[in-house]
Amino acid sequence: MSYHWALALALHQLGTIIWVGGMFFAHIALRPAASELLEPSQRLPLMLRVFDRFFRWVWAAIILLWASGLWIFLSLYGGKAGLYVHLMMGTAALMTALFLVVWFFPYRTMKAAVAAEDWPGAAKSLARIRIIILTNLLLGLVTTVLGVAGPKV
Repeated sequence: MSYHWALALALHQLGTIIWVGGMFFAHIALRPAASELLEPSQRLPLMLRVFDRFFRWVWAAIILLWASGLWIFLSLYGGKAGLYVHLMMGTAALMTALFLVVWFFPYRTMKAAVAAEDWPGAAKSLARIRIIILTNLLLGLVTTVLGVAGPKV
């Protein structure tokens, strides 16, 4: 394995861990615990603060994943790869699009609702975010399996 391959793959895995791991933690552990223990006036600002921090890292992960993925695809594969790579790129594009939907719509409406202490409105936005994050989490897990299980160069 060349130094370039190892570096590109390590960066790609780092981006995956940040994004997919963060979604797993938020959806499977944080949100249910917060729902069990906190009233909406505490839970919703907490979740917004979590998203404020996590989404900055998601932006970095998206940039890292696309840059390293294209580096692997173009430089190391020469732009020719198996179906599993194209499927990974397709799911990555869908995940990126879904994140953009979250960023520009329910996340922004949740911010406004929390600022106005409109807990039902914030909860409605959080529910939309949760569904999209679950979808992205499932896509991210499938993409990870494709990357690990696919044939290697």
